[in-house]
Amino acid sequence: MSTHNAMLLGNGLIAHVRMVQSAIKKTGKPPKNRYLTYTDLIQKTGATVIPIGIGQQLDHVMDAIHAAGVPEKMRGLTLFVTDASGFINYSGGHWYDITAQNSKSYREAVLEKDWSEVEFMFANAGN
Repeated sequence: MSTHNAMLLGNGLIAHVRMVQSAIKKTGKPPKNRYLTYTDLIQKTGATVIPIGIGQQLDHVMDAIHAAGVPEKMRGLTLFVTDASGFINYSGGHWYDITAQNSKSYREAVLEKDWSEVEFMFANAGN
């Protein structure tokens, strides 16, 4: 991962997806809070970004999950965080081939993935 904040946000999303998976396993349906807001994600991870600037950090996460060799089921990970209204702007940022029309299938694939041994690591190029 190219920045420490992006690593924190990516790992926060993984933890959130694990919670959603656990709730589905227990109750058979997703929890009411299946999507985080940008503010929730920042608060849960301790990332030092403001909600208005989170897009650039999430772009780093998108770049990482679309890198060669990364399992396809990881590609919808950032679909579990939205603005406060629940909206995702697919026209900005690094969305690759994800659109409003196919986002549901990407979310489903994320929930099918075993995330137990997945984590983002910070790669400090200066060391």
